[in-house]
Amino acid sequence: MPAVSEIINKVIFLEGLALALTMVCIFGHALWVRWYETYYGPRLSRARESLTQILDADEAFERKQTPRASASIEALSSLPRRLQIRLFLSLARNLSGHQKKAVGDLAVRVGLLARAERNLQSPRWWRRLHAARLLTVLDVGDRAIPRLLTDRHALVRAQGAEWAGEHPGPELIKALLELLNDSAKFCRFTAQSSLLRMEALPVPFISEYILRASGPALEAALEVALGLAESRLLGPALKLCDDPAPTVQALAARLLGQIGGKDGLTALSKLLGHPEAMVRAAACRALGKLGEWPSAPALARALRDPAWDVRRAAGLGLRSLGSPGILLLRRAVSDEDRFARDMARQVLEIPASTLVRAVS
Repeated sequence: MPAVSEIINKVIFLEGLALALTMVCIFGHALWVRWYETYYGPRLSRARESLTQILDADEAFERKQTPRASASIEALSSLPRRLQIRLFLSLARNLSGHQKKAVGDLAVRVGLLARAERNLQSPRWWRRLHAARLLTVLDVGDRAIPRLLTDRHALVRAQGAEWAGEHPGPELIKALLELLNDSAKFCRFTAQSSLLRMEALPVPFISEYILRASGPALEAALEVALGLAESRLLGPALKLCDDPAPTVQALAARLLGQIGGKDGLTALSKLLGHPEAMVRAAACRALGKLGEWPSAPALARALRDPAWDVRRAAGLGLRSLGSPGILLLRRAVSDEDRFARDMARQVLEIPASTLVRAVS
């Protein structure tokens, strides 16, 4: 028993010591933060005020040396790097165009960007990431950041992809397309987002890429193509309707539903007889989205499909065709096939106010 009592006392002592150390750390950190803010707070405020005055003065953007600019640089240079970064980030996030460029120019003159570019070569991934985020917010780094698209760490590659979205160019578009095959999902999603932000610029590159890609990379590229929906993607979409992968065929059908055209209608009508339900459903949705009334009889036949998703897509497609589709749905209410009857009734009961959401 005495041995057990000693062990318990030691445990209680150690727990008390750990608690005391924790409280010391908490209060010590609070005191340090208070001192830090008290010491650097006024200097940070003066630097922020000086920067704001320069941004409000249009003439200061054009001239390299002004009294205000010199005072601002002096005030900024007196701050620790951490506060410089915080100040520039807080300003740049709320600016655009000429003013954002002015902030970037001032960051160059105080040496902040040179340090960030050096950190891009650091062996520590978090330093590379922080530097890339700073350069992204300030909208600079044209020479240094592109190589981050092939960085060994996924978060750094994703940050490089985010920066590339605001700097469209052939080489960067190709690099973003290669990221669609990245092992990290986050990198693939960021690359997709950046490509979509470039709007029509990546279309020729995507058109070429989806004809040579395969697997998840091809599906990711098709999702980008869906967001662009350019007529120049019609040819690749038609070819991919014969792809061996049903998921690719379904995405190609969705793309045809956004592009349209006589050839697209023909391909979609053919996909209504596909052995995979997901492809038939995608074709039904695409035909309904195109709104071409000659496709109504084919959609009406799809109401008898054994797969619920296909019947649902066919019914919504008919409803979106307007009067011709609604007429066929009303006829289907008395169809001999009970699947067709049930689905026609369900679709006709959908309120018009929620129909757009149901179709999408």
